[in-house]
Amino acid sequence: TLMWQNYIFGLHWKHDGKLYYDELPAESKDEAAEYFIDHCRDDVSLVRVELVRPDDGGVREYAHSPISPFDPLKARRRTDIDENAR
Repeated sequence: TLMWQNYIFGLHWKHDGKLYYDELPAESKDEAAEYFIDHCRDDVSLVRVELVRPDDGGVREYAHSPISPFDPLKARRRTDIDENAR
């Protein structure tokens, strides 16, 4: 059995005056927002986060929008964090 429950959150975000929508799996609304803010490009802003549904299948779906809100460099840069460091 899983010890935690993942949910799918809808992220409404803005780029260049236009609104976009993506879905992201996370354990909480805060986690979804934090992930977005940590990884989004500098020219993108988060408008709001809403709970869509429980993430039963564990299938991760990202970026349905015509442009991705995420900066590939920022996403890659996260690998420099040493998870074993206490």
